[in-house]
Amino acid sequence: MTTASRSKLARLCHLLNAEEANYLVVGAAAMQLWGTTRATRDVDILIEPTVANAERVLRALSALPFGVAAEIDPRDVVARAVTMVGDTPNVDVLTRAWNLTWDDAEREIAVFDVEGVPIPTVSLAHLIESKRTGRTQDDADIELLEALRRLREK
Repeated sequence: MTTASRSKLARLCHLLNAEEANYLVVGAAAMQLWGTTRATRDVDILIEPTVANAERVLRALSALPFGVAAEIDPRDVVARAVTMVGDTPNVDVLTRAWNLTWDDAEREIAVFDVEGVPIPTVSLAHLIESKRTGRTQDDADIELLEALRRLREK
């Protein structure tokens, strides 16, 4: 499959993988990987919060169509909880996913193959944990993910 014909998630992860970035897909894109139909316009990634890794992530994101990430300082990415990269696709780079840290999440990683691209994501339990924000949409997501977990346990 050519890079151009891949989905936005597969294209993005192909770029991140090529830079050997340490990242995990979280948010609605991770929900889709786990089997829900939750729609989203952006892709959320939880990264290892080091300057060296942020440099790799930004290098990868700089290859997106508008190259917005090339203007972002990796030290700023590490210093913030969220850095929004407005490109195609929009990418939210997280150094923590609400109460989920990289150190906790990296202990239990699930990898999905999408269009020939390995896509690392958080475990189902960690995805649920990252949704404990108190926001209405996240509460609805938790209900859906808990139901999915119960189905998987049967």
